[in-house]
Amino acid sequence: MAGTFFIMVACFTWALDTLIRYPLLSAGYSTLQIVLIEHLTLVIFTSPFLWRYRQVFRNLSAVSFGCLFFIGGVGSAIGTLAFTQAFAYLNPTVVILLQKLQPIVAILLAYWFLKERIQGNFVQWAAVILAGSFVMMWPDLRSLGDAQWHYASDSMSILKGYGYTLIAVFAWGAATVCGKYLSHHNVPANAIMSGRFLAGLLVLLPLAMAQPESLVAMKSIDVGLAITMAMLSGFIGMWFYYKGLKTVPAQMATLAELSFPVFAGVINWLFLDMGLTGYQIIGGLMLILGNIGLRLKELNRIEKEAIVQGA
Repeated sequence: MAGTFFIMVACFTWALDTLIRYPLLSAGYSTLQIVLIEHLTLVIFTSPFLWRYRQVFRNLSAVSFGCLFFIGGVGSAIGTLAFTQAFAYLNPTVVILLQKLQPIVAILLAYWFLKERIQGNFVQWAAVILAGSFVMMWPDLRSLGDAQWHYASDSMSILKGYGYTLIAVFAWGAATVCGKYLSHHNVPANAIMSGRFLAGLLVLLPLAMAQPESLVAMKSIDVGLAITMAMLSGFIGMWFYYKGLKTVPAQMATLAELSFPVFAGVINWLFLDMGLTGYQIIGGLMLILGNIGLRLKELNRIEKEAIVQGA
């Protein structure tokens, strides 16, 4: 159970992240600037890990190195930028709805790349978890029929909105699978985490230099908030995430990540005085119970296999 619990703890820190990230965006700072400061902070903070595991990085195979660079450069940097940019073109409900494709992407990639088998019990519990995520956002889905889906009527802007969303979906789904691949090959969690931040920074720096207008002077208090956010959801969150990913299959990890909106709803209730709806409570319980049931089934399967091998 520890692996799934660790990933849920990571999701909790990512939900806390929103209490800082959106006020910074509302203050006029660009997504690129905020994400750049996050990665710069994290690279500086995890530099001892980069030095400690330098021999591990040197000995990575071409596939492992590609996975590490993908996690940071595409999953952490490009995925975050694309997801945020999608909100400029599409109704947020549409963006979040399409983001639900991420587990499907991760499960299919894990089946193809990691050879993780999709078993009957997994499909049943996965259906409960996915259903719970849709129940949580049902009021938004119900009102979507009368809402404006796109903020621009020209086809190019619409395609950009869907394109940015799907880039983020693929980037995050594939990053989960790449992280599990590295864990399979005994790359330490702290090496994956620190390498992720460095790869992300190496991708963000050229983007920032190409768009200098996106960088503006920040107030000292806002810099402090950005650093706090980086340490909370970046360092602490990713530490728990990769510790959890080490012990659970990628297909289970991506479903555990769907607990993020559960924690986001609870945090909004606690800190922003936004009441929880019945749909959020029911859907959240389905998500959490589905993940627990899925993990118990996995542990039961592992125990039976150990008994058979020991016989």
